Amino acid sequence: MEFYLLVFKNTSDALNGETVFRERNIVHSVYPTPPQILGSCGISLRITHGEIKDANEAMDSGLRFKALYKITRMSIVKIREFEEK
Repeated sequence: MEFYLLVFKNTSDALNGETVFRERNIVHSVYPTPPQILGSCGISLRITHGEIKDANEAMDSGLRFKALYKITRMSIVKIREFEEK
């Protein structure tokens, strides 16, 4: 089991993120944010390794998010944070 989780600060940003992913045809699923990830809303977007390039392009285009995590059986690792431009 290995996947990526795009986490948001609030529900509004999460719903916007889902809309952006849907418009860009990025395969994803709505996923509950694990309790180990603090200070986030309860909704995240789950994506696979195959979708990471398209997801990064969406994030680079101004999508507001908190962080991107890589989730494995053994760990939750933050690999990218939102940077205000």
